[in-house]
Amino acid sequence: MIRQLHQVLNEDELAVIHALLPQVRFVDGRVTNPDNTSKQNLQAPQEDPASARISQIVRDALFRHADIRGWAMPRTMARPTVVRYEPGMTYGWHVDEALFPSTPPLRSDLSCTVFLNPPDAYDGGELTMQLGQEELKYKLAPGDAILYPSTTIHQVAPVTRGVRLAVITWMQSWISSSERRELMVQLEEARARAGVQDERLAVLLDSLRTNLFRMWADT
Repeated sequence: MIRQLHQVLNEDELAVIHALLPQVRFVDGRVTNPDNTSKQNLQAPQEDPASARISQIVRDALFRHADIRGWAMPRTMARPTVVRYEPGMTYGWHVDEALFPSTPPLRSDLSCTVFLNPPDAYDGGELTMQLGQEELKYKLAPGDAILYPSTTIHQVAPVTRGVRLAVITWMQSWISSSERRELMVQLEEARARAGVQDERLAVLLDSLRTNLFRMWADT
């Protein structure tokens, strides 16, 4: 299940981030994966002070967003990374790594891209996903994000004009199964709809969701 998240970053946060971006000293994106010939972009090093501040702003905003809490149920999140695509840059078809070498290792259940500049600031650069025979393409407004299973085959299409700026991260959910997470989301929607008309049903659905979370959560 793919989910668009609106206004993850508010106007004040975007203003701070855009003030910090000129200070970021971008490096070759292959520094973290030198053998990946399909990766042609720039990324901010984690030790860069401006990048670290942007990363913290985005991390806080994601954890604050109701759809992240309710849909992703994140147990932990990789440090968000600022990426930059200039004309001719792309990231070819790939699937994200299953485990990130943090301490402890982070399993990538969900991938997230937060867009930083307007879609008309660049041509190309669509985040493109393969869903069966279909290709889904995304270029969202600044501050909006796309959240999708890390098992998804995807690419960043070549940029032909302008600069594409985004922040990417990965999340390990409390519930590793995407099918079970989707059932939890459906239960939450059912509980919310029942609450107005049937208090007892709302309590039962809340109990069901809570106890399924207890049963399924990684501990």
